[in-house]
Amino acid sequence: MPHGRPPMSTTTRLYGHFAYATIQRPMPVPPLMNALLARRGVDAIYVPLQVAPEHLAAVIAGMRHLRDFAGFCVAMPHKAAVAQLCDVLLPNAQACGVVNAVRIDPDGRLIGETFDGVGMVHALTAHRALDAATRVLLVGAGNVGQAIAVALGLAGVGSLAITNRTQAKADDLAHRVRRAAPACTVEARATNDPTGFDIVINATSLGQNGQGPLPFEVAHVSETALVADVVPVPERTPLLQAEQARGLGIVRGIEMLTPQIETAADFLGMTVHASAAHGGRA
Repeated sequence: MPHGRPPMSTTTRLYGHFAYATIQRPMPVPPLMNALLARRGVDAIYVPLQVAPEHLAAVIAGMRHLRDFAGFCVAMPHKAAVAQLCDVLLPNAQACGVVNAVRIDPDGRLIGETFDGVGMVHALTAHRALDAATRVLLVGAGNVGQAIAVALGLAGVGSLAITNRTQAKADDLAHRVRRAAPACTVEARATNDPTGFDIVINATSLGQNGQGPLPFEVAHVSETALVADVVPVPERTPLLQAEQARGLGIVRGIEMLTPQIETAADFLGMTVHASAAHGGRA
């Protein structure tokens, strides 16, 4: 039974959260991960680590040699770069080319997977079913958008339209989803018009600071549509506030984050059994 985190000792495992923020902003993942470790009674601690992109490869190479460092999660802008540094990519990460969690195996190999898309699928299905009749508009083809697009295709949505500020990125992501999920009809669009879609997802950073332009015209979203935002802070972004005021269903970024925390923690080995068996690396 969970009994709280044991006192730190030479057996305590370390986990990191690789990010690089040029301005100060809340980081929701580290406190959520540490709370989970405490609930599970795992002898481990999870720490935020700010790393500039130009130093990322050197830092991660060094992590292989830390006996107590068992893995890490990855935030923007590092998700694609870390995928290139992994020794093994699991299916979702391989399909979209980004990772947000890396397990360091006892032999020092880096095993990467992404759970952003899995988290969004869990959040969406808590509100409605995803099936071959579901039409989704995804705004943003960056690291998070790539993971979400692949996961939606694998989850069985019938059609997916992708729009991005840079058309080439939308085209590339559409190709990745078609390859991973041939049954899904995928279109890279030049417009972000949300008219006619069942689900509209903002996978950009717009609204992250609670201000700025909205990613699409809220009045054009169908009154029966579900609107999701990947931004976790604030919980109700300007986009979600505007759509909720119209009476639409919304999915907050924190709803995507919570299930992916649990899934990523299992992948990283954040369990009492793994803690007891951990012998470190040479």
